[in-house]
This record gives sequence, structure tokens and C-alpha cells, in this order.
Amino acid sequence: MAREQGASAVIDMGIPRSLSDRPLPVRAAVNLGRFIRNKPLGAFGLLLVLLLFMVAIFADAIDRIDPHAVVRVPARVCAPEEVENPAIECFSPELLERSQTDVTIKLRYPASRFLSGSGGGNILIRAPSSSEHWFGTDGRGRDVWSRVIHGSRLAIQVGIGGALIAVTAGTFFGTISAYFGRWVDFIMQRFTDALLAFPSLILLLVFVQVIENPNTWWTTLALGILGVASVTRVARSAVLTTRAEVYVMAAQTIGASDLRIMLRHILPNIVAPLVVIFTISIGLYILAESGLAFIGLSDPRAISWGAMVNEGRQLGPAYPMMALYVGLAITFTVLGFNLLGDALRDVLDPRLRGRGGRPTL
Repeated sequence: MAREQGASAVIDMGIPRSLSDRPLPVRAAVNLGRFIRNKPLGAFGLLLVLLLFMVAIFADAIDRIDPHAVVRVPARVCAPEEVENPAIECFSPELLERSQTDVTIKLRYPASRFLSGSGGGNILIRAPSSSEHWFGTDGRGRDVWSRVIHGSRLAIQVGIGGALIAVTAGTFFGTISAYFGRWVDFIMQRFTDALLAFPSLILLLVFVQVIENPNTWWTTLALGILGVASVTRVARSAVLTTRAEVYVMAAQTIGASDLRIMLRHILPNIVAPLVVIFTISIGLYILAESGLAFIGLSDPRAISWGAMVNEGRQLGPAYPMMALYVGLAITFTVLGFNLLGDALRDVLDPRLRGRGGRPTL
């Protein structure tokens, strides 16, 4: 007994435990360190994705002004030497006084510059970047920084929602089609071919136009449905390969049910391509929603990056910064999901076990 206790004490003191015996937080921290060390580009993508989620969650705390609010500045009366200079944003005392009662003055000049009441002022449109408005203001006098921050919420909702619909439905149809084969596979793949035969942009435009009042949820559903066919093909290919493995044949030999084989032996081994499709699809759906908003086919009440890019384009080359800021937000968001998806493919692929380490939680 004493000899066994001494041996166990030596083991506890001198031989480290395996990673699987450690608590979950420790395993997660070790695996995250391995991921950062082995996949630096994937770690950079993860950082961008986490930053996007933090911005979306705490948008109300980090915005500088209500994204729907119009920024106003007090109306300034021109000095005598400024009255004849049209480039200076000020008004002569006579013009400012007449604008309160004369309708023709409001029609001749931008109506937003003349506000009734003593508390009125000018709407600050197309303001450059400053300490008060980091990204300036748009053509309607709204703070661009706040709108970019709040636009991340719509991007996450559409991207993740569309990817979930596409991957869930596509995995279901692809698994059923490949596992049962024969006439089931033939019928389901013909429907998939028919859906892939039409240009996805045309189908998306038709789907959005048919809806009487398009909103964010309908747009997310339309994007998800369009992605089902592609995911079905990938899932079917992965299931066909996995179905021929020895462990699947062994499960069939001992009498395991089809549902158990699909859930226990097939689906866990096709996770790698599905994870890649899911992460990359998020970026693609964000781009697709931005494209719809750019041409005016999204929810007009939502704060969309695509609509902001279109508004920046309409402002012309004299004010290109608005489109640049929003375009950079879209670029880094899509880049982050693409880099993360590519790194996760290498980490989760069972064929890469033993080749540089495979972190497992």
C-alpha cells in the first residue's frame, strides 16, 4: 500500500497530466494559444470577427450621437465682408429674417438651412472628419461614425441568419440524398440542378420584388434559400465519401439505425467543409445584402452599409470619405470571416490530425 501511494505521489509530482484531464477553461486557453501560434492569419480573422461582434453588441455605448438624429449648428449671420461671398455658409440679416415668412426664399435656397423658431439652426451636411464627428456627416446631416457602428448589427443579423438557414437546410438535404441514394438522390439532385441553373442575383431580385414590404427578415430568408443548393452539393459529396468508410460499414453490420449512423458517424466527420461554408457564407451574405441596399431593394428603415455606400457615391468625388469608411468596414468584415473559415478548415479536418497538432476542446 505504501509503495502504491509513493508511486502515485511521484506521478502527481513529476509527470504532467494530459490536456484532456485538465479543466475546460484550461483546455480552451491552451487550444486558443495553439491556434494563434499555428494559424496567425486565422487569428487575425478571429480578431476582426470578435471586434465586429463587440462593436455590434456595444453600439449604443460607443456611438457619439443617435444614428438617426440630424446634427444642427446655429445659424450664423454674415459679417459685412462675407455677404457677397457665396462660398461662405452664412446668411445676411435680411435674408435670414425674410426666410421666416417668405416661402419663395425657402424654395430658392435649401429648405433645411432655414428653420423656424429661435432655437433653429442649419443642418450640418457633408461635414468633414473632426473631433466632434470622427467620420463627418452625410448628405442629410447624420453622423457617419454612429451609422457605421449601428450598421454592424444588420450585417451580423443577415450574415449569420442566412448562413444558418443555408447550412442547416443544405446539410439535411445533402445527407438524405447521399445516404439513401437511388431515386431519392435522383429527385433531390434534379431540384438542386434547377435551382443552380438560374442566376442567383435574378432569383434574389425576383424574391425581393414579390414581397410587398421587404424587410430584414425577408432578405435574410431569401439569401439563406439561395445558398441551400450549393451547401447541398458540398454536403452530398462529403457524405458520399464518409459513407464508404469502414466504421460506417461496421455500424451497418451490427444493425445500427440509419438515423444513428447519420447523426453519430457521418455528420461529425463532415463538419470541416460545413464550417468553412458557414463562415465564408456569412461574408458573402453581408456583401449580397449590401448590394441589395445599394440598388434600393432593402428595408429603407434599416441602417445598411450598402445604402450608405450608395449615398456616398451620390455625394460625388467632392466628398468621397463616406463611401471609403463604409467600404473599409465591409472589406474588413468579409476578410475576417474568410480568414477564420480557412483556418478552421485546417484545424477541424480529421485528415490533418498529427500534422502540426489539432486543437480539440
